[in-house]
Amino acid sequence: MIGRVESATAAKSTAPRWRRSAVSADIRVWKRLGPAVVFAAGLLGDGRALPPPTVATTVPVGTLVRFERESARPLPLIADADWMAAWPAWLSSCEVLASARDRRRQQAWQAVCAAALRLAPQRAAQVRDFFAEHMDRYRVVALDPLVAADGASIAASKTTAQAPAGKHTTGLMTGYYEPVLEGSRKRDERFVAPVYRTPPVIPTATRSELEVSRQLQGQELIWVSDPIDAYFLEVQGSGRVHLPDGAWVRLAYAASNGQAYRSIGRWLADQGQLEAGKVTMQTIRDWAHAHPRRVRELLDQNPRVVFFRELPLGDANAGPVGTLGVALTPGVSVAVDPRFVPLGAPLLLSTIAAADNKSQNRIAIAQDTGNAIRGPLRVDWFWGQGPAAGEIAGRQRAHGSVRLLVPRGVAPETLL
Repeated sequence: MIGRVESATAAKSTAPRWRRSAVSADIRVWKRLGPAVVFAAGLLGDGRALPPPTVATTVPVGTLVRFERESARPLPLIADADWMAAWPAWLSSCEVLASARDRRRQQAWQAVCAAALRLAPQRAAQVRDFFAEHMDRYRVVALDPLVAADGASIAASKTTAQAPAGKHTTGLMTGYYEPVLEGSRKRDERFVAPVYRTPPVIPTATRSELEVSRQLQGQELIWVSDPIDAYFLEVQGSGRVHLPDGAWVRLAYAASNGQAYRSIGRWLADQGQLEAGKVTMQTIRDWAHAHPRRVRELLDQNPRVVFFRELPLGDANAGPVGTLGVALTPGVSVAVDPRFVPLGAPLLLSTIAAADNKSQNRIAIAQDTGNAIRGPLRVDWFWGQGPAAGEIAGRQRAHGSVRLLVPRGVAPETLL
């Protein structure tokens, strides 16, 4: 993905080229990148040395983001169990980062990952101390689109003095999971809802157009019992299916029809069918089961169709493989927008827990991406497999802050 971010030390900004002034840097980058797409959000929009001088770059909708360096200690208060759970996931990231094809990134992560691979922590304090001693901490900040002094947009006035319209230190944090479904390779009275493989020629028609034209006939990979289950499988991007012969298969995202995602939850809220603040996977499912004749209408509100490929189940205890190329760890792995947050990096997240609605600090590892995960503060939390994980994921919807950990002395934007 193309994109860069602004990094900041003591509230200064950074980017690909070292700046002489924030204003001139912002203008240069905008000319190079131009405007981009808008953020998507949640189920309603989804499912330590100081770095060098810094410059600014643009991100979607002209938004800027920057990294503000924080003192190394103290780290936020995080439960011992969370530190220990994150360590194996961090080592998995290191196996990828230390062998990255991108030589620049490999060199940036090499020393800290080598130190991690030598450590076999027995106590949470060892894990916490490792991150505190080997990494710098940056708060991720999003800035509103730049505006000219006369109120004109930056796109219309690229050479005027400009200033950020506002800054944000929290963004939306949602959850996702790996559905576990019963299914069949053949359609029968029980299994009537298709999950599609990638066609030889990927169509660009909308979901409703593909339904009417029957273009996808013959491309059924698996059949499941409920069209809502098939739809949520698309939203999650992966899942496991138990076949009648007892075998298990994993389904993984392969492609899409290229249409923009539109939230069926938002549509239900806009129609007054569901209360906007209470839209979850479960409330959508309940509405669909109560209105079976309107399910097709509901699903057609999202023109995007996801196609899958089949994978062997492999380790039944391991999560699906994320974008980074490692198995996802429940409660630790998160999906981010890699234009602004480097894949593989540890993150310190402060948000509201889905289980009890209490404030929580957690360590997470950026190991996945998602079509609806757009923006520097947008985070999607992987919660595991099956219905219990689905319940947590469905309730995970709160704002939170993001702190990025990077190798000591390395400017964050160089890792993107």
